[in-house]
Amino acid sequence: MARVLLAVRIMPQDTETDLDALTSELRERLPQGFKLLSVNREAVAFGLMSLVAWFSVPEEEGVTERMESYLSSVKGIGEFNVEAMSRTSD
Repeated sequence: MARVLLAVRIMPQDTETDLDALTSELRERLPQGFKLLSVNREAVAFGLMSLVAWFSVPEEEGVTERMESYLSSVKGIGEFNVEAMSRTSD
């Protein structure tokens, strides 16, 4: 079964957001079939950090809407953007 790799840039709600807690919440609330492969921090500007999370998700209809719904429900996320997408085999 094919899967899709997504690189998602996640911006915290504000500079006070605990990125370690945000990463933990991302791992704990994954929808069924989603895998969080890695999370890296990247500097944005003036001390603001973002997370770049790599997800492996099933290649199926509606998966992007599920991803958006999942990320929108995680406390501490201000905004997010899919920066890369690639198809892979499982």
